[in-house]
Amino acid sequence: MPFPWTLQRYIFREMGKTFVLTAVAMTAVLGLGGGVLNMIKLGEVTTSQLFRLMMLILPVAAALTLPVAALFSAASTFGRMSADNEFVACRGGGINMHVLFLPPVALSLASAAVTFVFTSFLIPGMARNLNEFVTADFSTLVQQRLKRPQGITLGGKFRIYADGVRVDPQTPDRVALDGIAFIEVAGEEWVRFGTARSIDLRFGRRDSGVRVAADMLGLTYYDRSKGQFADVGRQAVAPTELPPLFARKLKFLNLTELLHYRRHPEQWPDVSDAIDVVRVRVGRRAIYDALTTELRDDRRLTFADATTRLVLSAPQAARIPRDGGIELTDVAIEEQVADRLRRGSAARAVVEVVRGDAIDELALQVDAYDARLSLADQTIERTKATLGPVALSDALVERIRAIPVEELLHGGDAVDDSDVIAVTRREALAARDDAVRRIVATLHERAAFSLCVMGLVVLGAALGIVFRGSHAMVAFGVSFIPSLFVIVAIVMGKQMAQNEATPVAGLFLLWSGIIAVALIDVWMLTRVLRR
Repeated sequence: MPFPWTLQRYIFREMGKTFVLTAVAMTAVLGLGGGVLNMIKLGEVTTSQLFRLMMLILPVAAALTLPVAALFSAASTFGRMSADNEFVACRGGGINMHVLFLPPVALSLASAAVTFVFTSFLIPGMARNLNEFVTADFSTLVQQRLKRPQGITLGGKFRIYADGVRVDPQTPDRVALDGIAFIEVAGEEWVRFGTARSIDLRFGRRDSGVRVAADMLGLTYYDRSKGQFADVGRQAVAPTELPPLFARKLKFLNLTELLHYRRHPEQWPDVSDAIDVVRVRVGRRAIYDALTTELRDDRRLTFADATTRLVLSAPQAARIPRDGGIELTDVAIEEQVADRLRRGSAARAVVEVVRGDAIDELALQVDAYDARLSLADQTIERTKATLGPVALSDALVERIRAIPVEELLHGGDAVDDSDVIAVTRREALAARDDAVRRIVATLHERAAFSLCVMGLVVLGAALGIVFRGSHAMVAFGVSFIPSLFVIVAIVMGKQMAQNEATPVAGLFLLWSGIIAVALIDVWMLTRVLRR
């Protein structure tokens, strides 16, 4: 008999009405009053920004509700038709029951494709767009963050509080803060604290978010380590990334980015940070090796940067165990800072690498013990005198940066292993393996979530026929139970796949729900519906 196009259009129309109404209702509930809004830190969003954010959230909510709407429409439509004995009439007219499943199959394919595109591209893009909306106005961003109890964190170690904000309309990427109070921390310890006349903030956009550099002007502070007050005219603050509204996580990456980081996991920020720790550890060792070689050849060390030149001469030197530095004995000292020249001697001196956890921030500092220093006609004797810090030479920094990642992680001619380096190397390798497992699990999760729609919609239609669910609650129950089983399997499987001990078992569990639904579909279509 000819293909029943009229009947197909009828089923399409009935399913379409239910699908559209269900999708609209669920999207409104999820987008306007559901869990998506709870992801937003409303304290940092203005009213106009919130309205624009909602225009982005609603399409994303639709991506999450389309599979459920397709499943419900299939179960509801086929259940009603079964309750009205329409399928009995079709069977009596010689129509193959399997042909009537073309509308739910087509709807499931469309829903699966849209869901995959949305979860792989739209939702990750939404997170990036939300961050761009919230950081569109730098002055508003600064004012909002200054209201927080922790103030603004700059350079990873400066906590800034300010009385006022000034913006020049001609330079919107620059913001000035007045009436500054600041704290400099090392871990949880306060190192310095004081005030500053103003801070000049310079903003720049990057792929990962907003980057800000700063210059602090007119500083007066107390240095707890030295136990003294100091005045400084200007101090630069290392560039830092402002925390975005949505932190950069694997689940917010689009498909292209996930595949890129799958091929190059060492570029993922968490892994890159762990590798940088290894590089700093290895760099410290390389610096001490270079200084030891210089001492062996010349019996003197020379450090110099833009503001300071320091020369140490000593007949004897020894490495302190576990990379504690280099100890010099009977040291002759010459220090020049700007136009001030000090000369003197010390019974011993310790040269150490200090400052920060990044190669660019490392510097050399000298602690001289039983020191006698002369400046012009004045001689000062101290039990301990601190000289420097002096920034590393560009050549030494570049040499450390040039060490390949694989040599850092697995050792090589450029890397001298030690207990500390071995520990950080294991941590970096563990971070890279963890990132790979999470990327693989995320890729499988998105594919499984999209493909499960096809099997569930067909199963919902078949169960609607079997249970003759003309009532909406019956259709909801018929569609909810199998979808719950599949979603639980996907979620649990992803969690297990991210675990170091169960990655393979997790992927099997992740796909097990879809496989089970597919087998039930085959059984329902070949056995049950023939009766």
